[in-house]
Amino acid sequence: MKIAILGGTGDLGKGLALRLAKMNEVIIGSREKEKAEKIAEEYKKEAEKYDLNLKFIGLTNQEAVESSDKIIISVPHEVLPQFLITLKNYEGKLFISPIVPMTKTKFGFSYEPFRIGDKEVSAAELIRSTLQGARVVSAFHTVPAMKLSDLNAKLNYDVLVAAEDRATFADAAEIISSIEGLNPLYAGKLYVSKYLESLTPLLLNIALNNGLHAPSLKIV
Repeated sequence: MKIAILGGTGDLGKGLALRLAKMNEVIIGSREKEKAEKIAEEYKKEAEKYDLNLKFIGLTNQEAVESSDKIIISVPHEVLPQFLITLKNYEGKLFISPIVPMTKTKFGFSYEPFRIGDKEVSAAELIRSTLQGARVVSAFHTVPAMKLSDLNAKLNYDVLVAAEDRATFADAAEIISSIEGLNPLYAGKLYVSKYLESLTPLLLNIALNNGLHAPSLKIV
């Protein structure tokens, strides 16, 4: 598969890129092509540390969207609304959102949903509302970014997925399953995204309060 990762510079984007590139063609998108090419080269060198010969392509965000039918948006939640309006020619394409709008306070982490008018919405719902005609999925929220980016770490996690229909879920599940140790589970339609996204600050608070490192979920 050909998969584009937009804004894949943090641990999550990096981890997804490295893990997915073992089985897929991965395109790194950035606002500037030179920056994307630089990131792609950095990821190639990172993979070589693990004796892996992986290839990455660096393109602008728009070029990455047009070059792939499957796109992961991995930008900071603070810039998401402005970022989305820069995209075009996305109709019918699959967008996966691991984005979690949250803030850190002196008490821990707090989920802070977006708003459309008077309605609170998840990041995934904001993407669907802005990118009219795109297929949107919510996933990867409880997969520890630090574990993803460490290729020596063995993964064994369930990935809860929200999508409007089973066909869209199946397309996303194919991507998720191409990463060894990740098991996709259908959580429901896209409105469930707000519950999935809020699991991230919940897990972070549990980690802080109990001295845990990179907790995740396994459904039993």
